[in-house]
Amino acid sequence: MKPEQSTIPLRWPGTDTLKAARAAIRSGMAVEIELPLEVHYALYKHLHPGRPHAPSEDIDVSGGAELLGTIATVAGLEELQQLEPAVRKSHYRVRLNSPEPRLTLTPQKHTP
Repeated sequence: MKPEQSTIPLRWPGTDTLKAARAAIRSGMAVEIELPLEVHYALYKHLHPGRPHAPSEDIDVSGGAELLGTIATVAGLEELQQLEPAVRKSHYRVRLNSPEPRLTLTPQKHTP
């Protein structure tokens, strides 16, 4: 039986959020950062600049460290880009879900 991977829940902005996220990444743990609700629409527009306003503006995007750069273009989230080197070095995946914005950082599964 595989041990269940721990996820460190954090809130943005928060004192020491970046520090706690980096420590969790160094330990190989997943990180979930709850982002402010008011950034949902800005995130949608930054991630889908060509799309018109839609009835459902759910976000579910995944990628590598480069996704943090796009997310960090939203006002108030700029400092998230500081996680990019740790995410890249540790080969983590980045996933953003919203309308209740959550940023999840998880280690990639290695297949033999």
